[in-house]
Amino acid sequence: MTNLNFVEFGSGFPMLVLHGGKLDHRHMLDAVEPSFAGLDGWRRIYLDLPGCGQSNGFEDVQSQDDVAGCVLDFARSISGNDGIAVIGESRGSYIAQGLAHSDPELIAGLCLIVPGGFPTNPPPPKPEALPIVARPDLLKGQPFSVAGRAERLVIQTPEIIEKIRQTKVPAAALHDADLEARVTEKFLFSYHDEMLASRFDKPSLILSGRQDSISGYADTMAMLECYPRATYGLLDTAGHSLSWERPALFKAMLQDWLTRLSPET
Repeated sequence: MTNLNFVEFGSGFPMLVLHGGKLDHRHMLDAVEPSFAGLDGWRRIYLDLPGCGQSNGFEDVQSQDDVAGCVLDFARSISGNDGIAVIGESRGSYIAQGLAHSDPELIAGLCLIVPGGFPTNPPPPKPEALPIVARPDLLKGQPFSVAGRAERLVIQTPEIIEKIRQTKVPAAALHDADLEARVTEKFLFSYHDEMLASRFDKPSLILSGRQDSISGYADTMAMLECYPRATYGLLDTAGHSLSWERPALFKAMLQDWLTRLSPET
């Protein structure tokens, strides 16, 4: 029996939040929820993707198409009369794009955080992993599960490294490795090229880190014409953890997107 785990906060227009690969909802809760402080009218649903966190029982999932199909069914089950908005980070942003392509009437708006970095041939160019604010002293004595992620940070601080320890490390220990291997074999959607050639003309936000060595930013720049109502932010001094590295700018841009989503605007 399949089980999709989620936590939710607030009430109002539904907002589905999707995490990155081999993680769970916890790092998105930490990164995104502060932007909703003091804001009413948004029901935030933080989902564990199939095979991640506490979402289990997905032995039949064989591809990224299957993952997106499970999430699409869930999105339909929680949507309101005006649809649902979606925030996705990294792998979650790819799933979010798939939802908008598969059911554009359902999706009222998209926020894509560090998207791209598609496993294409040839692969897209990516910046070298070089921290701008380097704290090698903070990495000494750290287990590889922490240090391996912290080394890729553009800004290394005790606070961000502790966030990695508290949210990403325990989540990574829970993911279904067999499901991940199956999905990796069929990572790109069967409709990937068609999706990238289509247009989504609802309020969108695309955020990339100028120093993101994991997703890069070449793919996001290429997809801009597909999102005629997108604000695009290429953030300096930010990598794949841009919401932690540039929190004030991230919050301002996310709240601007929420304003554009609101019916009154």
